[in-house]
Amino acid sequence: MRHDLPGLTALKTLAGALVISVLFGCFSSVSAASPELGVWINHTGRGAVEIRPCAEQGPASRNLCGYIVWLKDPANKRGEPLTDGYNPDPTKRNRSICGLPVLGSLQRVSGGWDNGWVYDPEQGASFDAAIKLANRDRLVLTGYKGIKLFSKSFTWKRAPDDLPRCDGVQQDARKKASAKTQEAKALPALKVPRPVPAVRPKPIEQSKALD
Repeated sequence: MRHDLPGLTALKTLAGALVISVLFGCFSSVSAASPELGVWINHTGRGAVEIRPCAEQGPASRNLCGYIVWLKDPANKRGEPLTDGYNPDPTKRNRSICGLPVLGSLQRVSGGWDNGWVYDPEQGASFDAAIKLANRDRLVLTGYKGIKLFSKSFTWKRAPDDLPRCDGVQQDARKKASAKTQEAKALPALKVPRPVPAVRPKPIEQSKALD
């Protein structure tokens, strides 16, 4: 019968715990390289949603959420910013459409993300939701109620990097970049000193050298 030494057994246990903790850490949050992350223009072409982790840390960091960050028509006919006016909860009808959460609690599954929800502000209704990539620049959103027998799927396309956001993220970045540029222009220009010509010693006359 084989008997492991106590020290060796403890070492194996510690190694196993470290492996488990490393693996858990790898899957505890959404990787920054996940292709589903980013800004997507929805199937109507009138809005764009940024998909990102639901939180920076904790259990919610393992799920994906989505927020409206661009609107083709951000104001109504009276020139007022669009609000969540069809929400069944009267207390939420004054929420701005810009920045509105429209995807939430999406969990990683084989081949994509599922078991989440999608909110349609044009109907004021929520549905179960799943997303998966068709390719690098196409994402398929499926909305359903409980089962996917009567589901509907919509294709979103990845937004260009220069899409103007309504939440001010890009505007703030541009302001900071502009401020740095202006600061650089305000600094006095450095004057490059003119090169000083080398001075060579005069040759010593032969008569003086003999003295």
